[in-house]
Amino acid sequence: MSTSRKPKFCERGTCPLFVLAFVVAAIAIVCVVTLTDKDLRVKKVPPPKLEWWKTTIIYQVYPRSFQDSDGDGTGDLKGVTSRLDYLKELGVGTLWLSPFYRSPMRDFGYDVQNYTEIDPLFGTMEDFEELMAEAKNRSLRILVDFVPNHTSNESVWFNNSRHSVGKYRDYYVWNDGINCSTCSDTNYKQPPNDWTSAFGGSAWTYDDNRKQFYYHAYLDAQPDLNASNPDVLNELSDVLRFWLQKGVDGFRGDAIRKLFESKDVYKNESGILNLTRNLPEVYPVMKKWRKVLDEYAGKGKEKILIAESYGITNEMRDSYYKVDSMPFNFAFVQKLNRSCKALCIQNIINSSLDGLNEEWWPNFVLGSHDVSRIASRMGDSLVNVFNMLLLTLPGTPTTYYGDEIGMKDTFYTFNESRDPAGLNYKEDYLKHTRDPARSPMQWNSSVNAGFSNGTPWLHVNRNYPVLNVELQKSQNTSSLQIYKSLAKLRQNPAFTNKKIVFSTVNEDIISYVRGDTGHLRYLVVLNFGSRDSSVNCSDIPVGTSHGEVVLSADSSITGSSTYKVGDTTDLQKIHLKSGEGLIIKI
Repeated sequence: MSTSRKPKFCERGTCPLFVLAFVVAAIAIVCVVTLTDKDLRVKKVPPPKLEWWKTTIIYQVYPRSFQDSDGDGTGDLKGVTSRLDYLKELGVGTLWLSPFYRSPMRDFGYDVQNYTEIDPLFGTMEDFEELMAEAKNRSLRILVDFVPNHTSNESVWFNNSRHSVGKYRDYYVWNDGINCSTCSDTNYKQPPNDWTSAFGGSAWTYDDNRKQFYYHAYLDAQPDLNASNPDVLNELSDVLRFWLQKGVDGFRGDAIRKLFESKDVYKNESGILNLTRNLPEVYPVMKKWRKVLDEYAGKGKEKILIAESYGITNEMRDSYYKVDSMPFNFAFVQKLNRSCKALCIQNIINSSLDGLNEEWWPNFVLGSHDVSRIASRMGDSLVNVFNMLLLTLPGTPTTYYGDEIGMKDTFYTFNESRDPAGLNYKEDYLKHTRDPARSPMQWNSSVNAGFSNGTPWLHVNRNYPVLNVELQKSQNTSSLQIYKSLAKLRQNPAFTNKKIVFSTVNEDIISYVRGDTGHLRYLVVLNFGSRDSSVNCSDIPVGTSHGEVVLSADSSITGSSTYKVGDTTDLQKIHLKSGEGLIIKI
């Protein structure tokens, strides 16, 4: 009896065609699935982890005006500590503290008497350490002002220098002056040149003890340090180390551009801009200080060095970046005015980003303790769109305290003024005073806006009953709530990168896309004009006709936009009122 044998497929190198076809098809399917999965994985790769200072919002606290804890009318460190929960809820990640060091307060702390002591007006070192600890508990970082250009004329350093004591002899910029050829007393000395200080008058003051002139870029109570002296630079490096050991996360360097003056002092004022600021000697010093910060940097603990840098060219900007410091971008502060609308704003942004290398991180700032508030400078109807602009641009934004609720400049008569920049110009003090932007923070509608139980050092703006934090917390569409939403939104990877592509821009409306292909993208549309306007944003780079509204705001501090969050909107015809803004997911 014979038995049948089952066929053995693919035996001895032979294989039926249908089996080969099956195997090939299976391999193809596996390859396609693998490639598709790989492709998806590429698209889903998270963005690179950025240093903390690239994803944070910096919030400037002017301690004198933020919160008074002891009723003396001046804000203090305990007051700042008491408001940390507010800052955490606001969504900012970093506090920049203006000076709180021991000082005669001729320039409200920027005339430093001792760099490593707390002025009693602001509290004690224990208060500062408590502030640091409480900030850390809330994952908030602290930057402090570093004032290396000058000290107070009441500092130990200056007193030793004017008496020619040891190494301190050359700690400041001294000059013999020149004989006065037209004076009756031929031994009378006059300054070596006619350079002027930032606050008016000669930049040179005669010291009777030393029988020489000392140079001061600011008040005569603020003599300039001699940054060419290695001992001075070592002293200042030790100041950085002192505060780094206290745990600070970095520094904002005040008046960095004025660290050096031309050695040829016998030149006239016509060349003062080129002879007393932005000299190339600044950058090696910044590099030296950068190395000091790096001594305290560890994993996840990078330290930041920011340079106050008014009036610099892009070439000067690049020189700061090359020594691993970040120059504050004051383009908006310097160039924004009532006639600067959408096209003008686009030009400011482009010029700020132009030429930045891949590793150089941009930043933008709208205001500070030295300039008029954005609500007064550009109009309170534009507060929301300017905050939307600031928090959706590439780089690190800096907000001045109170701008999140639309605080305005406060009027002070000459007799009420405290700022030496204004008091030195009695006839036209309003053009020079910085007091209007330094009025106390408006927390609520109680006495003195909740800032102090005593008499404030500057009186509170009289609009505080209708413009304050407590009131805006209760209003879902207030400027404060919009700011909070913006702070949360900008943690999205679409906003934590340097890429920005402008869409339609006309005289009134500016629009741009944030985000990369493969990730969420957002269209930002803002009307900076004085009229209602319509715009088509559906073309490239948007490339779609509809999108979902994720944030909207109109020109009212307590109002709301006609666009509602979650709505699908037609991008071919976006109609915005003056001062209205939209952020749309596309």
